Amino acid sequence: MCTFSLRNYCEFDGHYSVRIEDNSRVAYAYLYEGEDIVGDVWLYNQIEPPQTSFWLPEDMPFLNPKEYLLPDAAIKPITDESQIRCEWTESKDDGLIEVGLYIRDKFIASVAVGAKPGWSVLVAKDGPLAYVY
Repeated sequence: MCTFSLRNYCEFDGHYSVRIEDNSRVAYAYLYEGEDIVGDVWLYNQIEPPQTSFWLPEDMPFLNPKEYLLPDAAIKPITDESQIRCEWTESKDDGLIEVGLYIRDKFIASVAVGAKPGWSVLVAKDGPLAYVY
């Protein structure tokens, strides 16, 4: 069950888009090239994070465990698309597409083509769901 979902297309190359999904437990951003997911990043947990990263397939999408989070990593869930801002960039060197994700005008995360996972300002150490920004 998805309580919030938004797809935002890159303004300079409509072949790329980012889908932000919140299922009332956890939120993620998925970077698409056409219909293929080419990057992803954890955005936030809505419920208490588990202590460790022991995951079962039925738990997908996964909550980010407490061991990876900053002490003040909790943020209010997205309730409206006006709370999201996506800033798209393309590297001049190699043409790599990246999108910065802002929630209520606060930078939260970024994800680039090939980044699985992307980067978050809410994590204390690199983990399987997000790297330190």
